[in-house]
Amino acid sequence: MATFTSTSERIIIDGEYKEFVGGSGNTTTVIQYASGDAPVSGDSGRFLLWRNGSNTGNWEVRFIASATSSTVTVTDGGFSSAPSSSSTFVISTNLDDINAAFANSVVRNEGRSFQIRGRDFELTNNAFVADVNASISTKSTQTGSGFINTYPVADGCVLQFGRLIGGEANNSVETIGGCQIIFEVSNSTLMFTTQGSANSNGPVLNFYGCLVESISNGFIPFIRASGAMRIIGCVADGPMGGRLYSPESELVDTRFSGNVSGGNSWSLGATFTRPINNVFFYQNDTSIKAFQSFTGKFTNVTFADSNTNIINSSAATSGLLFTFIDCTTFADNKITNTKGSYKQGKSINYTLTNSAGAGLTSAKVAVYDNAGALQDGIKTSASGAVDAIDAVFFDRAHGSTSVNKAPFDIRIRKYGYVYSGFQSAVSEPIKQEVRLADNTTLVSTEAQAAAITGISLNFTTETVTVTSDADTQKLYDYYQYQLAQTANMVYGEDLIRTGNSFNLDDWDMVVNGATYTGDATTTGTISLTSGGVFSGTRTDTNGTVSPDSVLTLTGLQANSEVRVYTAGTTTEIAGVENSGTTFVDATIAVNSVDIVIHNVQYEYQKIKAADTSSNLTLPIQQRFDRNYSNV
Repeated sequence: MATFTSTSERIIIDGEYKEFVGGSGNTTTVIQYASGDAPVSGDSGRFLLWRNGSNTGNWEVRFIASATSSTVTVTDGGFSSAPSSSSTFVISTNLDDINAAFANSVVRNEGRSFQIRGRDFELTNNAFVADVNASISTKSTQTGSGFINTYPVADGCVLQFGRLIGGEANNSVETIGGCQIIFEVSNSTLMFTTQGSANSNGPVLNFYGCLVESISNGFIPFIRASGAMRIIGCVADGPMGGRLYSPESELVDTRFSGNVSGGNSWSLGATFTRPINNVFFYQNDTSIKAFQSFTGKFTNVTFADSNTNIINSSAATSGLLFTFIDCTTFADNKITNTKGSYKQGKSINYTLTNSAGAGLTSAKVAVYDNAGALQDGIKTSASGAVDAIDAVFFDRAHGSTSVNKAPFDIRIRKYGYVYSGFQSAVSEPIKQEVRLADNTTLVSTEAQAAAITGISLNFTTETVTVTSDADTQKLYDYYQYQLAQTANMVYGEDLIRTGNSFNLDDWDMVVNGATYTGDATTTGTISLTSGGVFSGTRTDTNGTVSPDSVLTLTGLQANSEVRVYTAGTTTEIAGVENSGTTFVDATIAVNSVDIVIHNVQYEYQKIKAADTSSNLTLPIQQRFDRNYSNV
């Protein structure tokens, strides 16, 4: 049984109300009594503490719905698992117990309103105090120099006001039975503990759905929480700040205001398991303090313009990093100096579906900032759902000013569908469904495309090399497959197909010992090596080359000499010494040629600027040379 003593300045709660060891057959909601302080039916309405392990941050508190001499039934979602038969449990002391101990001499009670007269309170020797639907007003009259210790809560103790549906470490935001708590101090104080670091056995401080008010009388009250401190669904008003050292701490769904005493509102002494979420800071000198090399993440946090500063970074080191996602956007001048690193971003939440709205699996989403840095990893859909991606647009390194990382390149790809790629500033959170249309221009399945050989794509050098016969379709299917690979998500969709033609942007193309069939345009070069053939119109930095045409000359006199030159030049591109009656050349790669025909028995003949932009057939009539004499 807990004991209660009082001095002129403090009420001391020493020890537990009841402690027992659980029996066998425990469930998440029904605990069997084995030994220790037996529960009774009157314990309903109190709380049950399960000392789940040696780390107080893992301890669990649940509201008692009913009790007998052999069992305790809890609610609020039950414990996270069924406790073992040797687990230790504690039933809470409440405010009525404290009031009864002093018969209104120290604590005045009106209904569920409690006033501790000119005293603060202390929890020691594993005390567990918890209550709901109450109002408590307390005043510290402790004196001394510097920051004195007020409202001390010893290691291994638990203080809780209100209930959390679902319990600790469950991402819960539902509270019920919150209390009004008024702390008044008459000196600059360190509240709850003087410890300046995390302590695995540190006290547990839970405030759920509470109104927490601070009256400082010009002094600075500052909470130091070496163990888990959870402030969920609360309103905290007045000049009270704090430093939370335990990673099990939680700050969620809470409003902080009125910290105008010159002290700092809240600082982080650990990276919390759960982000600081949906918190509203307003009417404060400073909202948060960046402390030493610790890190923390904030999501959906609002910083009102009425805050003089958002961050006091005077105590930050180069190892400190705060990340703000979906929070109020603020500028450099809301940070007091250049110490520490800070990032601001917005979340991207996609649901990927096909044209009929059915969720897609294995579609990829990648987001890159304006420097090409991948944001938050490449995410893959599962039945349409894609994990959130944090796109960081504000990046301020230690000792520097901020750098703007927007706009972002957003790419969504799955083979067999039309890829989506666009730029966005992501100035606000994105949450939407994206429907991908079927890519009806593909012929190969994904497996078939993966098995294509004779084509290589070097995305670094921007070169496509063809080493076996290929055409536009084959190249397109292979390119689409490669674009959807994780390593290539960083590259834009540069090669654009239109019908039988490819716009290669600035890529180079090499056809090596093979035939490529199709048209291509690039600001780079198209090269033919080792007998490579390009069967189509190609345009590169050297100009346009139409497909090789077939030149056919008919009606020739046998044994005629035929020479074909690029029009207006002496560059020979085809010819024969002794023809038959027909001359055929299928390798004419220029649009206009000059043709020379010579036979000793017939007049010299030259045809200028014949159009070979397409296949050309010319009937030839050679006129006998009357001056010819066969000597």
